[in-house]
Amino acid sequence: MPELPEVEMYARYFARHALEQTITGIRVIDPRILGTRTLGPLVGRSLRSVRRHGKHLFADAGDGIWLRIHFGMTGDLAYFEDDPPRFARVIFDFENGAHLAFEDMRLFGVVDLVHSPDDYVREHGLGPDPLDPRFTLRDFRNLLHKRRGRIKALLLSQNAIAGIGNLYADEALYRASIDPRRTIDRMTDAEVKALFHAIRGVLREAIAFKARGGDYPGRYLVQHREEGDRCPRCGGTIRRTVVATRTTYYCAKHQK
Repeated sequence: MPELPEVEMYARYFARHALEQTITGIRVIDPRILGTRTLGPLVGRSLRSVRRHGKHLFADAGDGIWLRIHFGMTGDLAYFEDDPPRFARVIFDFENGAHLAFEDMRLFGVVDLVHSPDDYVREHGLGPDPLDPRFTLRDFRNLLHKRRGRIKALLLSQNAIAGIGNLYADEALYRASIDPRRTIDRMTDAEVKALFHAIRGVLREAIAFKARGGDYPGRYLVQHREEGDRCPRCGGTIRRTVVATRTTYYCAKHQK
């Protein structure tokens, strides 16, 4: 499932191929992918800018019209000139003769129009984007204050923090040496601080790896997500459990 780093790469791809191009037509191949508004108001317009909040991509068409794309589990973008991709659900036709397809094999994504990203975030109760420079350690402390439940469950909640999914929640907890089953009210201030910086570090590095087209290095947990594997950090044993219905991997030695 695309998480924040993947959607950041989609936003960059969208900016590279779709901005400042006049939309001459929109083909809705499968209307099940649409949200609550039709896409017709985009025809004749060009998209001026793109921004991301968590797992959502927004593109500004002007006059209070924003395109919103949520990628679900299998959403993707494809810029093409000839044959559309197999699972294209919506195709944007551009004046230069090229096209941009939103493809989604499993139809869990959404293509919609909204009045503004800020309104959408507020109305749907989305949490802050962890890479927003306005999101501070103090904000993170306040977010955890008086919360109960397991820390990984909170990281997965899009209403708490927008953009973190299963893979990067595990990676951040691994880096911060925190057991994913730890209850929030038992975390120390030092652990809260370590986790805040781990979340930001992991997400930024993941974006950089993807931008270069490289794979994650061997020191990352993602390269050892198998029961019984050895932790590259301390030599401990990688264990598997379930937290918030999600398969979870952690080091039994250094994640206490």
